Amino acid sequence: MSPFRFLFVKEWKQFVSNPFMPAVLVLLPALLMLFVPLLATMEVRDVRLAIVDRDRSTMSMQLIDKISQSGYFVFASYPDTYSQAMDGLSRGDSDIIIEIPEGMERSVGRGEQVEIFIAANAVNSTKGSIGGGYLSSIITDFSSGLPSSGGLASGAPLSIKPQFRYNPHLEYRLFMVPALMIVSIILVGGFFPALSIVSEKESGSIEQINVSPVRKRDFMLSKMVFYGLLGIFAFTLSILIAHFVYGLASHGGLPEIYVGAILFLAFIAGFGLIISNYSETMLQAVFMMFFFVLIFMLMSGIFTPVSSMATWSQYVTYMLPTTYFVEILRSVCLKGSRFADLGFQFVMLASFAVVINVIAVVTYRKQN
Repeated sequence: MSPFRFLFVKEWKQFVSNPFMPAVLVLLPALLMLFVPLLATMEVRDVRLAIVDRDRSTMSMQLIDKISQSGYFVFASYPDTYSQAMDGLSRGDSDIIIEIPEGMERSVGRGEQVEIFIAANAVNSTKGSIGGGYLSSIITDFSSGLPSSGGLASGAPLSIKPQFRYNPHLEYRLFMVPALMIVSIILVGGFFPALSIVSEKESGSIEQINVSPVRKRDFMLSKMVFYGLLGIFAFTLSILIAHFVYGLASHGGLPEIYVGAILFLAFIAGFGLIISNYSETMLQAVFMMFFFVLIFMLMSGIFTPVSSMATWSQYVTYMLPTTYFVEILRSVCLKGSRFADLGFQFVMLASFAVVINVIAVVTYRKQN
């Protein structure tokens, strides 16, 4: 018999002897095909719109009604002034502001061209540009349906002056680079501690720890701290690359960025330790981490807007710490947010970190 046949039989027996691997073989592609097309969509809906109607005329109400009928927008607020609308935009209460100028109906009746102002939150450049494009198209269509006036020399009666806040040039890389920084933390701070313990299990050296007087909380803490420092190193390297290669200059402070990174590293390292507690081989640990990391990345707004996901999945995002860390990182880097603006996100990250590490210590089975 040829060597290839012996190797083929050996690989097959190894595969079927491990009940974990056949399950992964079926579940992984099935879950990816079922959930990824629903979650990783570039279609933008439910864009939160703040309307500053300074005209308050019949024409302005008709324009607002046409925007409402499009199905793309959700009216978040009706502020009286543009400054109030900008406060809501900075807090994340709305995605786009439309300002209808005073005297629009009267000016159109006189044949004058009116400028409508649009400001979009371009931290998420995809959502900002597509949402702004939808709104511009609706206004253009509405303008073309208005009766023409002899006083208007050329063009439609309404013109649009868009403004994209926080990412004025709509550079998609400014949206993606923070996401890649988070991925680097997950790979180093999550996978490394999980694989470290599992490798000790496979080599048998962990048995010496199990029968030693070393307390399990000290053993787990040493793993978390050491690989947490490696994660900080990887995160720092990512920041330097983002700055010098992609030109991402943080508008906020480094303390906010690093406190968020430390809290998230504490969570992801603890999560990796939990995975190692239930893994007997390196392959099991890798596949289990890969499964959960996919959920963390696809359902937390790292690559796609949360508001564009299915309604049920939007509630799931609140249970994922990645959601809060990506909000911290993008808000600090692009909007210049501070601790006071992100207090809720920091509290949630700290809560996740504490709970997951307590579980990691409790689930570690040490034999004295």
